[in-house]
Amino acid sequence: MEIDWITVSAQVVNFLILVWLLKRFLYQPVIHAMDKRENRIRSRMTTAEQRERAANQARQDYERKLADLEQQQASLLAEAEKEARQSRRDMIEQARIDTAEARNQWMQEVKEEKASFIKGVQQQSLFAVESIARRALEDLADEQLEERITHTFIDQLSTLDQGIIDTLSKTRKPATLSSSFELAPDLKNAISRELQTAIGAAVPMTFQRSERLICGIELVCEGHVLSWNLSDYLTDLTSLMEKAFETARSREPEA
Repeated sequence: MEIDWITVSAQVVNFLILVWLLKRFLYQPVIHAMDKRENRIRSRMTTAEQRERAANQARQDYERKLADLEQQQASLLAEAEKEARQSRRDMIEQARIDTAEARNQWMQEVKEEKASFIKGVQQQSLFAVESIARRALEDLADEQLEERITHTFIDQLSTLDQGIIDTLSKTRKPATLSSSFELAPDLKNAISRELQTAIGAAVPMTFQRSERLICGIELVCEGHVLSWNLSDYLTDLTSLMEKAFETARSREPEA
């Protein structure tokens, strides 16, 4: 069998033309359409992945914010509870302080009222004792007592301080002798003689009666005072009684 090369060549040419036509008008549009579809699918997948990542990021942000919010809420709640406990303690402490201050103030007022009352009673007692003693001494005074008081005063003249002696020996002013009773002339002379003997010079004297003194005699000259007076003993007694009252009051237990 002989091969018809012309026919074969024509068929080859036809085949090549067919392949070119198929590629040109069939395969390329199909491939192009498939590429476009693949690109659309890839784009959609990329968009979906981006949206998924965005959604995941949003979910993570939400969860983080929710956790932060819960933490802040717990912190605020704990802080509020702490402040409430502290406020309660402060209120209790302030109430305790106010109560203690009120109690101390009340106790101080009671103590002051008690001290004032006791002091008033003490002063009245001292005044009564002194008044009774003064009246008793005035009632008991007689000539013998007055003479004894005068001699006691004369004995004191013999023990004058040297400074008083020097002052009285140089003075030209009269000395004033006061007594709670009227001195007899012989007693006045005895006092003048003893004073002159003690000083070594004559001292002019004036005599007067003083109700201020209680069974006593007082000599005043150039600012110097020499006296013997039962009132001094009463004053000492009053001071001793006041000290005794103060000692007794200081030993009282604190309320």
